[in-house]
Amino acid sequence: MTINELYDLLCDEDFQDPKTGNLFFPAYMYIYDPSKEYHIREQIQQIKTRLIRPNTYVDVLILNLFSEFLDYLKTRDFGGKTLLDTLLQNELKDSDRVTDSLRREAVRGQFLSTLNDKIRLHIEPADDLKKSFVFVHGFGEIYPYLRASKFLSNFEKYITGYKIILFYPGTAKDYYSMFDLLNDENPYRAIKLINPEDQLHLK
Repeated sequence: MTINELYDLLCDEDFQDPKTGNLFFPAYMYIYDPSKEYHIREQIQQIKTRLIRPNTYVDVLILNLFSEFLDYLKTRDFGGKTLLDTLLQNELKDSDRVTDSLRREAVRGQFLSTLNDKIRLHIEPADDLKKSFVFVHGFGEIYPYLRASKFLSNFEKYITGYKIILFYPGTAKDYYSMFDLLNDENPYRAIKLINPEDQLHLK
């Protein structure tokens, strides 16, 4: 599936219904060539702009997981400082401990609940716009603290009333591979949306 085909799919009124598509879980993984990261980010913004126009009236929420994680760490108090400042201060002293702390924070319920609150603030107000989709990207930036499979399995309980599209930089054959280098667990309930052109570089 090319990025234009993805846009066409998102324009489909039937697909905009959160109850259609994947009968078990409204989650989709758009797999793309990691070398096209910045191009994909531009395309994500363009899709949002195009979808909100009068012919579709669809308002997409875009979440960069890494940016959201940093904002969350800034709100956490730790000894009179933000947790982010504390971790940065200790990074050179004990990098392994800081990494472990970041991994725990990335999967803890409080961070995921904060994301859910932001999504709810987006989709619940009644207006003329459809709030059918949430785009999530930034998995390359937030690695190794949070992987797509771990995010999806822990966030699954929150996904109701919309479809979530995860933009994954890598490949998905027998298993997911981020950057075509790092094996990932298989988020088996998510539907793969693969750009065949981006997979050619692996053949």
